[in-house]
Amino acid sequence: MNKGNDFFARFTVLTAALLLIVNIVLGSILTNQSAEVLKSQIQARMLDVSNSAAALLNGDELERLTAEDVDTEEYQRALSVLRAFQENVDLSYIYGIRDMGDGTFTFTIDPEMEDPGEFGEEIEYTDALYKASIGIAGVDEIVTEDRWGRFYSAYSPVFDSQGQIAGIVGVDFDAEWYENEIRRHRNTVFIISVLSLSIGAFIVFLITGRIRKRFVELNTEVKNLTGDMKELSRELQRASGRHMKDVEDGHGDADKKNSLDGDAHHVDSDNMDSHDVVGDLNDMVRDLREEMRKYIKDAHELAYTDTLTNIGNRTAYFDKVDQINRQMQKETAGLSVAVLDINGLKKVNDENGHEQGDILIIDAADSISAVFGADHVYRIGGDEFVVVLEEAVMDSVNEMFAALDQRIMELNRTREIPLAISKGAAAYHKDEDREFNDIFRRADKEMYTDKANYYATHGDRRRR
Repeated sequence: MNKGNDFFARFTVLTAALLLIVNIVLGSILTNQSAEVLKSQIQARMLDVSNSAAALLNGDELERLTAEDVDTEEYQRALSVLRAFQENVDLSYIYGIRDMGDGTFTFTIDPEMEDPGEFGEEIEYTDALYKASIGIAGVDEIVTEDRWGRFYSAYSPVFDSQGQIAGIVGVDFDAEWYENEIRRHRNTVFIISVLSLSIGAFIVFLITGRIRKRFVELNTEVKNLTGDMKELSRELQRASGRHMKDVEDGHGDADKKNSLDGDAHHVDSDNMDSHDVVGDLNDMVRDLREEMRKYIKDAHELAYTDTLTNIGNRTAYFDKVDQINRQMQKETAGLSVAVLDINGLKKVNDENGHEQGDILIIDAADSISAVFGADHVYRIGGDEFVVVLEEAVMDSVNEMFAALDQRIMELNRTREIPLAISKGAAAYHKDEDREFNDIFRRADKEMYTDKANYYATHGDRRRR
């Protein structure tokens, strides 16, 4: 073997090893990222069910119910709403909950026929249940086990006509179903990754033979590997249920770069120049790395971006809350939190359709983002937004509120359905606040005061 062939042999082995490592890393990263995306989508589905049920219940009637009211019209109306979900939606249990005010929660209405929770029977406390008790719909991150089985649960607050929390709707989803969905998704990505690894292993086997011929085959197999990467992208699209337009657009450029029809990546075994061949393989490896970055970026955006408004979603918000809680012992005097809520969204959905309601949500998100900066804004519920400003005092927040009011006033000049947003804010107090929720609760209370004042003068737009 001459020096040229010896060089090709060493370079080919190193290239094949690099491809194997890239596939292993890519498979591991994409498996975890795509599983997180699916987890977020399952949780969003759970919240959609609990939020929908909560929106259909009459909070004024619900908070007055007692165990003796089982035969009343009010009780039966609430029972029929929950029973409709129990019978027509793929879930395990749905039920009403009451916050007893002492850290405990009890059953109110349970449509389960065989073994319902008794009125007043205590329910196991979870973090998501607590969040619902302060007005934030939430999903349990860990499984809960009780006498009915193992479940992941979602909880949504029910509001009365004054905007106060009148009760909570709980929805249980079978833990085995939830875990099987995640497992199935992981297995799909794993199988595709194994396929890519198998191709890489086959490449290593091929290069043990005639170096010149095998180098040409290596070039071809790398092209095949690029095709497998696109197949992995399509599998992710099918598993996540979302069209990855940006990724598809990226594939068009990659396909052109990796084409074997032209001269750029074609290797002639009878007239091989070491510099050109190595450069061609280097170009293809770089293209593969670029594709991997696109997949990772898209998976991250799916997990942390609200699909309707393109601002931070609940996952991004809770990550931010955790970060701030870890920093609370440090100097955070400039931290302020604003809570904003669209007024009358349910009425718009009911009378004008959810498409108009979505337009209202998008316009609200755009207006809030334009004033506060999109990086600071999170959509945590159907009509609720939170703004986290780590370098702003209350005077600055009030100025931003005034700017937001002005922007909405100008926007409403061209809108058939007016947009109105209730607002509340609070600043960090070093001597009083021990965690982020201490600040949030004050801001949330201010928001509900503002909402009550709004409905006092706009009764025709009240949530119904």
